[in-house]
Amino acid sequence: SSDLMAEDGTDCEQRRLNRDQHNGNFTDHCLLREKKRRDREERESIVLWRKPLITLQYFFLETLIILKEWTIKLWHRRRFVVSFSLLVAGLSAMYYIEGAHQQYVQYMEKKFVWCAYWVGLGVLSSVGFGTGLHTFLLYLGPHIASVTLAAYECNSVNFPEPPYPDEIICPHVERSEEH
Repeated sequence: SSDLMAEDGTDCEQRRLNRDQHNGNFTDHCLLREKKRRDREERESIVLWRKPLITLQYFFLETLIILKEWTIKLWHRRRFVVSFSLLVAGLSAMYYIEGAHQQYVQYMEKKFVWCAYWVGLGVLSSVGFGTGLHTFLLYLGPHIASVTLAAYECNSVNFPEPPYPDEIICPHVERSEEH
């Protein structure tokens, strides 16, 4: 077969016999190509429905290798890991400890949930969760309509932040009297 033929026209068996003539620096491209072909065929035959135990064994081995690599990467970035852990611990303490700061924590939580909601809708719409029409009709369309109608009635889009986006209230506009 053509896989067994080397570049110079000799087959693998002839190359093996002539191996000693190359001063110890002989690299047999034919053997290398044959090994790659066998390895590829072996890898292609390892599928879950044919060899479930070997597939699971390789899966767990690969998982361990990846976890080891991640651990090494985290160890090399330990300053970042410690800083991030301290930040999360501090934010958690602020969230759970009662005090005057709770109004700001609740405000930030509300803003975060609102932003995450809209980003989540955008992601779901982008990855094909529905046609996009559902997202517009159920969420984006009503929001656009309510803001547009309120802006038309109020002649402004500068809605007060505490009730907005839950409630849209016209801003108080101080009118100066002109003579």
